[in-house]
Amino acid sequence: MKIHHAIRFLRKKKGWTQQQLADFSNTSKGNISNLENGNQGYSPAILDYLAKAFDCRVSDIFLLAENLDDDGTLRKDDVISIEVLFSQLPRDMQQHFKQLMLQIVNMKNY
Repeated sequence: MKIHHAIRFLRKKKGWTQQQLADFSNTSKGNISNLENGNQGYSPAILDYLAKAFDCRVSDIFLLAENLDDDGTLRKDDVISIEVLFSQLPRDMQQHFKQLMLQIVNMKNY
């Protein structure tokens, strides 16, 4: 599993530069560059800062990393887990989706 692919994937998904991610995660652009290139390890603190910047959980970063190909692209939809797809939704949409799923599960007439 290559976390650096997940960091780059999430940053690009947000449309951020490395400098913007650095600003949002209380670190330097050089640090982000090293992280994304796999030249540096990940401390629990930096993973926490990155997760907050991306508005996700640290576990979502690891889950995404497991579902990225070696070139950092997301695997085809037939292989990707529902958890990864769900984690890619904005938080407000996640809440709406949860409510919808609860309504479906609680329906008496399938």
